[in-house]
Amino acid sequence: MTDKMMELFAKSIIASLPSEKRKLYQFIEGVEDSLAQQSKSKEQFLTLLKKHSPHHQAAKRFHLTIDETLKLMHQIEDEINSKLEEKISSYKWIDYTRHFNKNNERDKRYYLFLS
Repeated sequence: MTDKMMELFAKSIIASLPSEKRKLYQFIEGVEDSLAQQSKSKEQFLTLLKKHSPHHQAAKRFHLTIDETLKLMHQIEDEINSKLEEKISSYKWIDYTRHFNKNNERDKRYYLFLS
């Protein structure tokens, strides 16, 4: 499974989350992405995470305690991972190469379909 496919599956799972969960998850991910873009190194990113704690920002924004925010975020991540695993296991690649490359063996291309 390619990284791009995994990303597409994850995006569709996140979009299907209940509104409150989706907003919290996207808020925290957005803050983390913003901090990552500002960082020049892993160490700088970790320092910015400590300084601008996305979870604390989310707790304030969504009127939750930090414990409630952390628990909810873990539940959301577990739910996303579980649904992603289900989706991945239900799809399979089917190789149709021999059906399309009957005549020209020199110009062989591969034809894989996701089922």
